[in-house]
Amino acid sequence: MEFRVLGPLEVWEGERQLELGGPKRRAVLAFLLLHANEVVATDWLVDQLWGGKPPRDAAGALHTHVSRLRKELGSAVIASQAWGYVLRCDPGALDLERFERLSAAAESLPALERAEKLAEALALWRGPPLEDLAFEPGLAEDIARLDELRLTALENRIDADLEAGSQTGLVGELEALITQHPLRERLRAALILALYRSGRQAEALEVYRETRRVLADQLGSEPSPELRELERAILQQDPSLRAVPVSTAVVAEAGVAPGRRRRHIFLAALLALLLAGLGAATAYVLSARTTSAAGESLPTTSITASNYSSTSNPTTGKTDTHSTKPIDTTPTGATSNGPSQKGNTKPQRHGGTRTTPPPNVSFPQLTQTTTSRQIHHKRRPIRISDDFGEPALNTKIWSTANTGSGAGLDLENGKLVFSIAGDATFDPTGNVGSSVTTTCDFPFDFDARIHFTLPQWPAANGAALDLTSGSAVELIQRFTAPSGDGYNALPNGDTVLQFPDTSGWLRLRRSGSVIDADYLHGHRWLEIGSRNFGAAVYLGLGLSTSQGAWQGQSVSAAIDKFTVTAPEVECPGDKPPK
Repeated sequence: MEFRVLGPLEVWEGERQLELGGPKRRAVLAFLLLHANEVVATDWLVDQLWGGKPPRDAAGALHTHVSRLRKELGSAVIASQAWGYVLRCDPGALDLERFERLSAAAESLPALERAEKLAEALALWRGPPLEDLAFEPGLAEDIARLDELRLTALENRIDADLEAGSQTGLVGELEALITQHPLRERLRAALILALYRSGRQAEALEVYRETRRVLADQLGSEPSPELRELERAILQQDPSLRAVPVSTAVVAEAGVAPGRRRRHIFLAALLALLLAGLGAATAYVLSARTTSAAGESLPTTSITASNYSSTSNPTTGKTDTHSTKPIDTTPTGATSNGPSQKGNTKPQRHGGTRTTPPPNVSFPQLTQTTTSRQIHHKRRPIRISDDFGEPALNTKIWSTANTGSGAGLDLENGKLVFSIAGDATFDPTGNVGSSVTTTCDFPFDFDARIHFTLPQWPAANGAALDLTSGSAVELIQRFTAPSGDGYNALPNGDTVLQFPDTSGWLRLRRSGSVIDADYLHGHRWLEIGSRNFGAAVYLGLGLSTSQGAWQGQSVSAAIDKFTVTAPEVECPGDKPPK
């Protein structure tokens, strides 16, 4: 039996493709495959499958899905344990395992053979990972991790082609990849070198200038020292930029396999040039890896306040399910503007606390130092999750803020509940509300989701429930107004989705420099607004209103699930909270 996750989920028995059923049943199988030969906890599966809205008998529904999968796949494939299920997978039966094994085998090979082995690994991909389950919220982190594995292997194969002097055909491939991933400097450096070696020096320099413009516009930074050194070498037509013959390209540093020493696009002679000019800082960057020497998958850090969390095993690269202990913390308070209707500003992070920025001050751009380190530092997909099931707010994840009086937040029965009293008073700016914001900032892509309910929500009362992304990107989501309740996002707040739903999922995600706000309706994410913004942001949740919109009736909103995944975060102390 063959299992495939590198594309739409498929199971083949010989020449026959098996029927797997609907999305939830397929999602169950996907989770079990991603943790093959490990016991996966029932509670964790329920949480991943249904988030904050499990059916009445969630364990029974899960058991039904597993029973029907077992009937199709065979009782020997999926086994029940005392507290979960395990899918037994033979070596080589899962395409992901074969991909990782081929990628690991390529590490120690000479350049030409390494490129061929990586091409063989990439040929296993049939499309985006778990493409048919892209809208299952619980799989978002795994899909992002698999996508990063594919892209890293592709970059490694391109590096190997360049190292072997095989730049023919790379230019068009790299141009297409950069269109999809405009901020990956490794791809841009490879294109610059491929153009130069193809006798197109002027175009290579133009790509460098374009890279400089993109980084300045979207991140407020300069190209990395390595890219600047590559430009200088091209301008001087440095002989070290010529393709190194394969016979010499495989000479390794002492104690390092020839495949492992080449993680960026610079060949042996250029490596020596850069190390001489840039010293230890360049050596650190050139040695950074996105996969380990043993070819493990990217590790995933999980920060959670739920009953079960997923963290990768540093030895196997697989995910372990374990129980977490309650976090004994108490909420902290800081006075600043909370989330509100149009025109209000968000509290801004400064030294670990939040203060209100002056009018018209945007969120600070990334510095050159931060951006260079972030782009070249090996990234680990980060997952921060909170189900608000602890007795106190986890202050390692959240900062709190209030404005005006009569608004507050509390933890009640596994929910973070925001409320505004009918007789609330406004601050001098005409706002009242409460909010929490992440202590960590997100400088790159992220995908954040919350599940909300509206226990007390008078129609047209003028309140707004926010899932926002920093002071520069005001994205108001669920609101009440005299014109009718609905979902919208600033700055294009004229787009309103009017649904009567009093519970559901809200989502903010950034890809490149575009932040989108979405609402899950009828199993589809509907876009309710977008904004171009490439600098770091933090994420905020809150309930607020303004003096002109408030209708004077008490209102409350509850969040019972928050999760965000990202390739990297910036946190106080430079470490994600635990």
